[in-house]
Amino acid sequence: MKTFTHSPRSQCSPRSLALAAALLCSPLAAAQDVLPVELLEERNVVGLGVFAVPDYYGSSDYQGAVAPVLHYNFGADRYVRVIGPEIQANLLPRKDWRAGPVLRWRMRRDDDADDEIVSRMLPVATATEVGAFVAYHMPLTQGQPMHKLVFSADVVGNTNNVYDGASGNLRVNYVHPFPQPVGGMQLVGSIGFGLFFASSDFNRKYFGIQGDDLRLFPERGGVPYDPDPSVTSIKIPFSITTQLNPEWLMTVGGRYERLLDDAKDSPLVEDRGDADQWTIGVAFSYLF
Repeated sequence: MKTFTHSPRSQCSPRSLALAAALLCSPLAAAQDVLPVELLEERNVVGLGVFAVPDYYGSSDYQGAVAPVLHYNFGADRYVRVIGPEIQANLLPRKDWRAGPVLRWRMRRDDDADDEIVSRMLPVATATEVGAFVAYHMPLTQGQPMHKLVFSADVVGNTNNVYDGASGNLRVNYVHPFPQPVGGMQLVGSIGFGLFFASSDFNRKYFGIQGDDLRLFPERGGVPYDPDPSVTSIKIPFSITTQLNPEWLMTVGGRYERLLDDAKDSPLVEDRGDADQWTIGVAFSYLF
């Protein structure tokens, strides 16, 4: 099985391919998530993606968003990377395990929402989240590091009093380098599955209806909607990455997210939005 050809100076590295793929699942205006694909070679990368993303968490309307990406190595498999609204720092000098701190920003919901009722609700401020991540890489083919499964988890807490409690992800991602060119292009594909967990206060903030907002939902007869803690959603990320030239990579892909339980049943979703959340876009990344 072959992967992209490369030279000592200009190569389409699995590290940069994974980073470009990861970018597609972390748009600035969507619930934060990245493909659990780690970086395998010592290359620095900078890039940008353009996406269609939900107008707010649970919306049936979509808007455009951009997401920056930057990966910088500082030796012995350690790195710092920025993917959309997330910053990770891997502090382990190993190729099978990755672990370190993570910082995220979660989009606000305000009067810019396309839905007339949602736009009149009390705003939800931009949330900053700090926590930790860990990932394990299981190669599937000897001598082909990009053919693998990646298992990962993260947990974060809010730092600016938008919500109480923690949220987190459990993920598995399959990475597959295509053995033969498709349309003359060498391709690396990925598909994954993840579970997103959130506290009751997180679900109450993003999917609940309380206080002054109840007047906008007269059908509830003054009864608040108070979600419980739960598995808030499942997520299925996917991507295809190809080499445009020795320095540039292009990735096309996105993520399907299905809201579950009390998040799905919220009037914000069931009556005014959609439990099926999509992110679709394209990213370009430059090796340096």
